[in-house]
Amino acid sequence: MELSRQRPRTCVGCREESPRRALVRIVRSPEGKVVVDTRGKLPGRGAYLCVRRECLEKARRSGALVRALRTEIPDSCYEELARCIELRGRCGDTEERMQEFCSLLGLSRRSGMVLIGMDSVQSQSGKGTLLVLTAEDCSASVLEFAERMASESDRGRAHTHIHTALSVERLSRALGAGQVQVIALPGKSGLADRIKVLLGEGGRALEQQNTGLRIGEDIG
Repeated sequence: MELSRQRPRTCVGCREESPRRALVRIVRSPEGKVVVDTRGKLPGRGAYLCVRRECLEKARRSGALVRALRTEIPDSCYEELARCIELRGRCGDTEERMQEFCSLLGLSRRSGMVLIGMDSVQSQSGKGTLLVLTAEDCSASVLEFAERMASESDRGRAHTHIHTALSVERLSRALGAGQVQVIALPGKSGLADRIKVLLGEGGRALEQQNTGLRIGEDIG
């Protein structure tokens, strides 16, 4: 029997889909109180936001949260959301980041958001910008493929490549698949932004765009 797929949720700010764990949930309780649901388990009518300040600001300007929850949102709730987004944007040590990264990959796979292998990534390269991730010990041909993808663009926007610190074995285990060397995710999403935060400061973030190559420093 196949595992049930976990349905991704949509950010009310940018309207992009991401796994629930990559988002912040806001809930209107049965009593009518609006609170930030940090554990994602409170009863009531919920709405989701990416862990991005611009999504919060857009949702506030447009009234998207008000419409989603069908009630007025107090200023104190917006302030709490801003604090929550700031805290979520900070990372712990390298291993904690890797553990969260692996967890997000597993959830993303079950949500059907992950492309695995060069053929799958290549087939979607012209349908939207991608975040391409390679294993630390991937082959030279796979690394060359990912860097070539990052030098191409979709409608003027470059794909992004990050050469992660995960081995093929650990990346494969996180995804529940065999011998995974390269994957890709939607590049314009809260999920991609969270992964960039988790990997951008920790361990060989290798990002190539039209403007050139940037190599992130390892944390000592």
